[in-house]
Amino acid sequence: MGKIARNYIYNAAYQLLVFLVPIITAPYLARVLGASNLGIYSYVNSSGNIVTTIALLGIYAYGNRQTAYVRDNKHELTKTFWEIELTRLILGGIGTVIYLIYAQLTPEYKYYFALYYPYILAQFLDCSWVYVGLEDMKPAVVKNFITKIANVVGIFIFVRDRDDVWIYIFMLAITTLAANIAVYVQLPKYIGRPQAEIKNIWIHIRGSVYLFLPQAASLLYIQVDKVMLKWLTGTTEQVSFYDQAEKIINIPLSLITVMSTVMMPRIANEFKNNNTATIRKLLVKAGRYALIMACPMMVGIFCIARQFVPWYLGEEFTPMINVMMILTTIVLFNSLAGISGAQYFTATNQIGILLRAYVSAAVLNICCNAVLIPRIAADGAAVATVVSSFISVFIQYKYLSKQMKLRSLFVSGAKYLMTSLSMGAVVMLCTYKMSASPLTTVIQAAIGIFVYLLFMYLSKEDIFMEILALVKKKFMK
Repeated sequence: MGKIARNYIYNAAYQLLVFLVPIITAPYLARVLGASNLGIYSYVNSSGNIVTTIALLGIYAYGNRQTAYVRDNKHELTKTFWEIELTRLILGGIGTVIYLIYAQLTPEYKYYFALYYPYILAQFLDCSWVYVGLEDMKPAVVKNFITKIANVVGIFIFVRDRDDVWIYIFMLAITTLAANIAVYVQLPKYIGRPQAEIKNIWIHIRGSVYLFLPQAASLLYIQVDKVMLKWLTGTTEQVSFYDQAEKIINIPLSLITVMSTVMMPRIANEFKNNNTATIRKLLVKAGRYALIMACPMMVGIFCIARQFVPWYLGEEFTPMINVMMILTTIVLFNSLAGISGAQYFTATNQIGILLRAYVSAAVLNICCNAVLIPRIAADGAAVATVVSSFISVFIQYKYLSKQMKLRSLFVSGAKYLMTSLSMGAVVMLCTYKMSASPLTTVIQAAIGIFVYLLFMYLSKEDIFMEILALVKKKFMK
């Protein structure tokens, strides 16, 4: 577990930076660029993510898994890496053509799509997947640290008024490209000189397509909301309201879902070695760690939303309060999906189950968006996301429960949820008359954390006591 713990610390440290960056930059960008310009960025970014996901055919997850399978044989690892890299370059050429065609569909944003292309190129050149499969997260994390810090510095130096949205878009794109190229410096530690069998490229494409199908379906209910908001409302403000709410929800969620990134290669390796008992132990343990954080974060965000948004982003963004409150439930749903889909079904090559779950969710999401967005705009997109996320999780766990005994996970999750709801009731009761201000948010967070930790301590919850023991041990050292 030492490697898992070390990689979790690396990823958690990066996710802490991810947590802090929006806190620092979002209020500034909301006031300097405004809802409309931030909506332009959100639309271009979502469109770019759709194109790259389609073009790359799931090869990032495929590369993770294949690396985990062959990492103990350097010859096979080297050959696999260069074959997958060559495949990525071929797909990148196709993706570039698709991106150029897509940009022509919205000629008013063609300039912004051109500025964003370095980000698209960065996705095709990214080799961080090999480090994930090797369970050596340090190079990828360092790359991401540098990118985030460069972006923060650049935002405050160069983005000065509403006409600078082009600078914001280009800066995010070019720093991502530079960081992805820099990671290649670490490759000689694991990978030998280029060698590949051209005939295997089709094998890798076929394998990645198998992983791509559920990923593409998942993309439809993760990114398509913002694109449909622009198409159905004709305004970028609604896109911005939804996107900003989603970003706030994703701040704590990123600390939880990092567990999936760390655990998947280990589960894949255990699966390769037929260690079923070890897989179940890892899965349940990781799930309980995720849920003990997800439940209070979900309830906590719901409780602070009304008194948080006005002072944090400004009065222009108050329409996003309801969006933010609706979306809080995806903290729980996405945490559960990370346990089943990103950790177990991907690692054990049961992609058919993921495909059923994601396709069902995607179809439902598009239908709900088509009905709700014209009526209630961003609120409708949020409802559609929640409904589709629930369906996806329900289907996954229907199959997972047949393969793994998960009663202890569900019992623990119910306990964490009830404790979190009690915590939320205390927070609401103590602060419902307080005005929107930074002090109110701090007080609400302090009350919530204190009450939840107190409940966990008094109930002697074993996962909590284990975390507490680790903290005490580190503190004593």
